[in-house]
Amino acid sequence: MDEKLLFSLGLNAKEIKIFKAVLKTREVSPAQLAKSVGIKRTTCYSLARGLVEKGLLLENVSKRPRTFSLAQPADIEHVLEVDRTRLTAREKVLKKFTSELSRATADESYSVPQIRFVEEEKMERFLDSQSFKWDESMLKADATCWGFFDPSYLEVFPRVIDKYWKKTPKAIHLKMLSNSSGRVLEAKLARKYPRRTIKIWDKANFDSAIWVMGEYVLIVNTRRRPFYCTEIHDATLAHDLREVFKNLWELV
Repeated sequence: MDEKLLFSLGLNAKEIKIFKAVLKTREVSPAQLAKSVGIKRTTCYSLARGLVEKGLLLENVSKRPRTFSLAQPADIEHVLEVDRTRLTAREKVLKKFTSELSRATADESYSVPQIRFVEEEKMERFLDSQSFKWDESMLKADATCWGFFDPSYLEVFPRVIDKYWKKTPKAIHLKMLSNSSGRVLEAKLARKYPRRTIKIWDKANFDSAIWVMGEYVLIVNTRRRPFYCTEIHDATLAHDLREVFKNLWELV
């Protein structure tokens, strides 16, 4: 028997030695087998049982003592059929595992969008306290705050605007489109805060403000009561809206 063929079946040196010993004697007891190959009896029996499980040997437990003999071609065909069934089942399990792993990996690399709704009585505190988070996100993605600006916000939250531009990092700028109704107020703020740039779009009439700040999108309503704002933390949405506003900025 060619040892290379036995190696290709996954047998190690001791298993090959046992198989060749059974091949020579055709049928042998565990004690005789251990003696012929020079391996400790318990170890030899364990290895021979492994060859039985692989379909290469047969174990006759009806004899006393039990014996090991060579498997016949029909026996090996049966083992092959069992292996095919196991392989098919394993393939199904691995495909399911791959699918679950891909989903788990996707969940880690792309977080589910987070949405927060803030009512009127909590808005000023929210806008003031969360600005550091938006600044941090902008510094990582794009140091410019893009979007639409509703002039009514200037009248409702002037203190928030002043406080923000006094503490925000110097690298951050604002570029937004706004309604013509805020032209005068915007001119005054432009002189006070040069990093805050507003373009008046006469053809537009926005009812709310939409700000894109890094991975965050903020929708602010200060035109009709009750006032409210909605924060959306979604890198994909923020990226796409930022591209829209950048292009509008160039067109206006």
